[in-house]
Amino acid sequence: MVNSNSVLPMITKFKKPITVFLFFILIVGLQLSVQMNSRFAYGADGYYYAAQVNSYVTKGRFFSPDASPILYGLVLFSKFGSDIVLTNKIFVSLLVGFLFVVATRLSFLLTHQFSISICFGVLFISSSFIPHFSFNFIKNLGGIFFFILFLTELNLSYPSDTKKRWFHYVRIFVFFVLVFFSHKITAGIAICFFIPWVVKHIQWNQFFSWVFLFGIVLILVGFSLLFPNTLHWNDLKAVIAENLEFQLLSPFYQYAKLYPEFLFEQIVFFLSPLLYLFTRKDLDSKQKSFYDQMLVFYFLVSLPIFSYTAFSFPFRIFLLVFIPGSFLILSFLTKFKSQWKIGFLCLFLFPYQMVTMVRGKEFNQQDYKLYSIILPLFQFPKNSLIIVHQGFDYFICYNKAGDAFHFLPEEKHKNRPIYRIVYGVSATEYNLYLPKETKIQYLPGFYSVLEEKTWQEFLQNLPEDSRERILNWKNPNAHRTQTMLRNETFKEKSNSI
Repeated sequence: MVNSNSVLPMITKFKKPITVFLFFILIVGLQLSVQMNSRFAYGADGYYYAAQVNSYVTKGRFFSPDASPILYGLVLFSKFGSDIVLTNKIFVSLLVGFLFVVATRLSFLLTHQFSISICFGVLFISSSFIPHFSFNFIKNLGGIFFFILFLTELNLSYPSDTKKRWFHYVRIFVFFVLVFFSHKITAGIAICFFIPWVVKHIQWNQFFSWVFLFGIVLILVGFSLLFPNTLHWNDLKAVIAENLEFQLLSPFYQYAKLYPEFLFEQIVFFLSPLLYLFTRKDLDSKQKSFYDQMLVFYFLVSLPIFSYTAFSFPFRIFLLVFIPGSFLILSFLTKFKSQWKIGFLCLFLFPYQMVTMVRGKEFNQQDYKLYSIILPLFQFPKNSLIIVHQGFDYFICYNKAGDAFHFLPEEKHKNRPIYRIVYGVSATEYNLYLPKETKIQYLPGFYSVLEEKTWQEFLQNLPEDSRERILNWKNPNAHRTQTMLRNETFKEKSNSI
């Protein structure tokens, strides 16, 4: 017979894990309900991940070399089904659910208030920024997940026992490595947190401290030389070379123009440093140290000095502002002592999360249904290279309809038949600037196909204003970056898992 006196302590003991688990299930279900609205992937990079996984499963290697653990996670998850697009969506939905768990854990570590921590976890993954990652930038999403785990380890209390303390240091290093390999942007941010932590906490004499730091630098350089698509000094040059354009009203204003329905959220994030400073005097020294780091992080990713066009490099950095912005809001949330107010806010966030996901799905949507109709109409010779905009190129590769990418062809392709899938050019324009006997295939959706050399001839004959109108992201006209070309050196055959 069960002792009735032991039931209540058992319920109390498992109450918090069960609550977190129920919220986890609810969040994953919500993510899946939106992800499954279409049989196609979402975002310009949706079929990049599907094609990468398919390449590894069928050939034993990624078609574009990459060391990200997220890609290997997608490959592993593909073993649970025959539809890679579907298994990718399930993987991402679970990843968002686990992001809620780790965000809740870190907030509880900071506040020691369970209800506020749950509310913060829901707030964190309900932001309008999250769908950009869950629908399009999946590696970034994985980088954020490991980054939060990394921050948690940095802020845990250090064990007094020396052996346990070194085990804690090992965990910190492991999560740092996972962040480093997941995505370049979160890798760079993790370094900015890791180096100060090493300087502050490794209590050795000055000589050994410098030797240790030098060793870390050597390890990072080694990673960049030995593994594809990891942080490299060329990436630093890319940041420095970015065109400066002072934005008087900050990137929040530029983002609000893309998402006017989420203007209130942008105002709250914009004011989050003030909300933190309002509560800073009531925090202990450890909390102040964490939030001060978030404040610096906030200002670094929201500097009003770049042109924040959709999906540009500065834009992708700015998308991370929800991380420090959310944590700065957390410091203000601790002022809420009423449980019903916290509960009401938490319940409000679920429908808000649904709205942000639906809007994010629309923003990151490409017409893959149209592309599936166009694919059977292609008439390319074997060994052709197809130049077409991002999203369409990965869709072609995933469906094994040809070799395609969204950059200008390089010298190594000069002996191949090269074709261009063009968007938005009418037959009238072709007839004006090309010989009438030019062979052009017209496709549904205002697409057309012609040889790349003919396309370049057409561009040369176009007036300047028409050329500027046509050469947008749907008609790419740039070469691959040095970082992408560097990845070519990592291409080699490997065994399938």
